[in-house]
Amino acid sequence: MPLRNTPAAYGTIARTLHWTMAILILASLAFIEFRGAFPRGTYFRGAFRDWHVQIGIVIFALVWFRLFWRFANVEPPVMPPLPAWQRAASHVVEYAFYFLMVLLPILGVLSMQAEGRPPALLGWQLPIVVGVDKDWSHKLEDIHEWLGTAMMWLIGLHVLATLFHRVVRRDNTLARMWGRS
Repeated sequence: MPLRNTPAAYGTIARTLHWTMAILILASLAFIEFRGAFPRGTYFRGAFRDWHVQIGIVIFALVWFRLFWRFANVEPPVMPPLPAWQRAASHVVEYAFYFLMVLLPILGVLSMQAEGRPPALLGWQLPIVVGVDKDWSHKLEDIHEWLGTAMMWLIGLHVLATLFHRVVRRDNTLARMWGRS
């Protein structure tokens, strides 16, 4: 399988980025959702939030390479071709994913900094860009949480669309991402 995309399928790098980031996003969402299973102040509750933050920062770093790779490579077409409205809808969802992969980590970091708990990546503290402001921190956290919920809905929509393409349309959408033409 070639590294770069071909007219028939996504290449190894695009597929690896897609599936790696999908796993990271799902893990990040799982950690933050399941942290509530532990009482406040316990090790695991704090650890789950820390892992959520670490993964979010990694996603933020990876999304820039993914965006570069996306626009530097040909997009294998869906066969048979999609109606114009479906192609437009798929691009809206795709760009919404990219938007959220950039914005959610930024909001998370700013919220933590405004809360007075600056995050670090593998022990390296990120540059401080905002001062402590608890009210602003809560507002940012609310927006972060709302957009995280939107990310979960988009993931569900993405999975349903994939099933629609596979079962109803019987096109090559899924095959392109598995590297088969």
